[in-house]
Amino acid sequence: MDPPESNTTHINNSFNSSSRRRNRNRCNKWENYLFVAVLLQSVALIVLFEKFQGNAEDKLKHPQELQSNIRNLENSHLLKDDTPHYHTTSSSSFTVDILSVASINQLDLLHAQQSTIATHKSVRNFFNATEIDDADPDCHIDITMQHVESVSKFCRKRRNVVSPVLRYLRSQYARTQWLGKKKNPTGWLCAQVRPYSGLRKAQSHYLQTGQELPDYLLIFDDDTYYNMEKFQMNFASVDSSIEKVYSGCLVRSPIQTINFTFPFGGFGSILSKGALVRLFGKNQCPGLDGTNDSLINNGSDYISIEEKESLSTGDSSSAFCGRLKENNVGELKYFTNGMSLVDLIYRYSSTERYRDVNRWTHDSGFCMHSDWVLGYFVNYYNVSTHVAEPYYKNVPHARLESYKGSEIYKRPTGFCRNDSTCEKDTEICHRATPEWMEMETKRWKLMAPDKFK
Repeated sequence: MDPPESNTTHINNSFNSSSRRRNRNRCNKWENYLFVAVLLQSVALIVLFEKFQGNAEDKLKHPQELQSNIRNLENSHLLKDDTPHYHTTSSSSFTVDILSVASINQLDLLHAQQSTIATHKSVRNFFNATEIDDADPDCHIDITMQHVESVSKFCRKRRNVVSPVLRYLRSQYARTQWLGKKKNPTGWLCAQVRPYSGLRKAQSHYLQTGQELPDYLLIFDDDTYYNMEKFQMNFASVDSSIEKVYSGCLVRSPIQTINFTFPFGGFGSILSKGALVRLFGKNQCPGLDGTNDSLINNGSDYISIEEKESLSTGDSSSAFCGRLKENNVGELKYFTNGMSLVDLIYRYSSTERYRDVNRWTHDSGFCMHSDWVLGYFVNYYNVSTHVAEPYYKNVPHARLESYKGSEIYKRPTGFCRNDSTCEKDTEICHRATPEWMEMETKRWKLMAPDKFK
């Protein structure tokens, strides 16, 4: 209720002193009410701010509570199954699983993705990977700028690096000057291993629940937006059993220097069911000293070494053991028989901790950006079929496809231009805000309400 209005027409000398005292008391009474109301409102705003913005110290004091909140984001979209192993038989519905590479410092983005992208009926599981999932979960707490600079300086040295692939990649490793300009350089460094903690989490889910592999698994950052209705329109009729990995924005290295491509992580990667079979399949490479290198794993069976020559023509067979023996980026020492390619990638990226940089040697350390890791293993371990462009027909490791021609070579093309500027009806946008995700999804829910949960 509002305070009573004063009636100026009745203010005259006829009021006695008692009336004036009553008016003063009445005014003081409403001033007190107003003060209390403002105080309560201020307290409420502080509480809401701390609830949604978060406090770094509280996150460190209550990691279990934070972990529970993050798990709830996943559990609301995880389907449970009691079958003891995953299977790949086709279902009648089009299914997509999502892995969001996120951070505990910006959970508002993760919540926005869950309430927008994950509400499309095609989306079945919504996985996430944060600092809690890292092999070194305290990396973001303990790592200092000195560690960051030491890692950069170590990785840019190439004196004892023999592999042309690794020599080139290490020459491109983030410089200290570039890292120093980033908002959170230590957080960036620790996040380089995170996609593969998340991918291993997804693998564990399929193995433990026996849930059928999705038609497609999308891996992208927590500030990435995918229009899932348009995605389904484009991919629902495509045979997902074919091994394909697409990049929402493909980065192509100078062709005259090296034929190497990798996905710009912020725009996401699209992995078909066939590619997931390659990634999750168990591998046996007995010997690796040349005695049994006539065996090559093609994802399920073994083929003869003579068939390796057919890879340049687009054969879908994978020369896993032969490539492993080449040891292009130092991955061989992390392999044990019976592990999947995802297991190898996880061990390769997570064994050497950044905090131990001062103990790294010429044959140890982790000197890859996260995007390079996926680019290398998809291309060189033939997770995807050969690209269709005739120009690359003689490059056996040309496997990663760009989605609708979206590439960065001399200049960005296609979706690569959707960086920070998100237009309505776009299929993919990087650095989208939570507000824009909500607004765009609301538009599409009004246009196609039956396509959302």
